[in-house]
Amino acid sequence: MPLSTYFKILNGELISAFRISAGIPVGLDRGGTQILSLNELLAIDKNLSSGFYETHNPEIPEYFPRNEISLLELKSIIARRMLAECAICENRCGVNRFDGQRGKCRVGADSYYASEFIHVGEEHELVPSHTVFFTGCTFGCIFCQNWDIAHGKLAELDGGTRVDDDLVKRIMKREKASRNLNLVGGNPDQHLAAILEMLVKLENRGYSKPIVWNSNLYMTPEALQLLTGVADVHLADFKYGTNECGSELSKVNRYYDVITRNLLAVRPVSDILIRHLVLPGHVDCCTSKIVEWTRDNLPDARFNLMFQYHPDYMAESHPVLSRYLSYEERAEATRLAYSAGLIESDR
Repeated sequence: MPLSTYFKILNGELISAFRISAGIPVGLDRGGTQILSLNELLAIDKNLSSGFYETHNPEIPEYFPRNEISLLELKSIIARRMLAECAICENRCGVNRFDGQRGKCRVGADSYYASEFIHVGEEHELVPSHTVFFTGCTFGCIFCQNWDIAHGKLAELDGGTRVDDDLVKRIMKREKASRNLNLVGGNPDQHLAAILEMLVKLENRGYSKPIVWNSNLYMTPEALQLLTGVADVHLADFKYGTNECGSELSKVNRYYDVITRNLLAVRPVSDILIRHLVLPGHVDCCTSKIVEWTRDNLPDARFNLMFQYHPDYMAESHPVLSRYLSYEERAEATRLAYSAGLIESDR
């Protein structure tokens, strides 16, 4: 059943992954983490996170030694350490975000968000969803429909509202009004350190809703590892069926290789919801291949075929993306997904 673990958390049969990680002792205090290298800390995290590959909800140890940090805190420490030579996404800019250097996402050491509210326009399984729209993006999509958040004024050098204790209070205040905490944007990946620190504070205050990581999933294996034991649902925006389309339209390298690698990596440890926005002129090269790959590799994933494309941002200057989808393209995309068993009806 798609999103089965997510629904078990909502029904009280299981608890959110980040709460489990918060109950697993690492065997180190904060001073102990300072004398270890980043690779050594990643090795500890990988070993302790291995229980999530055996079951989505490993048992929390009964005994938690005083002064030790939790696995969730270790993840936040590692993510913060990674900002010194940033390799959170596969752009691998390598900039020192503590020194004010900015990579492709233009996000510094601090994180900012554009808005947060109870969203009722997501997939029916998710709503009402408490969404936090983070600024900036690791992609440069020429048709970006959230360009003001991802590339516009709000994304320019710390636009928006700083992620701090006030956001934690806002999320706690609305916990009962939502089914989940939905981290989106822009894109959340480049804000990994701030988000993990926020989750530590939320868990300390008793927050318990499922975590939805709503991203382009263009993360490095090291960064993606930190979401094992954190994300209950990976909501992945699967855009292109070829590396070439990713390079042309989003200005990223090895797009198809990276996202398929990452989808397979998170399959054992989280539920998966795939969104695919059908693009004009890209049914054969992208929609067809994405449908085929999902059918063969993630048949149990929740698949959302989307027809909301409209020419936005810089799309009007593109020879193909300057138009809307044709009736024939919508029909063919629907036929493909229906024939693959990814959607329940041919609409």
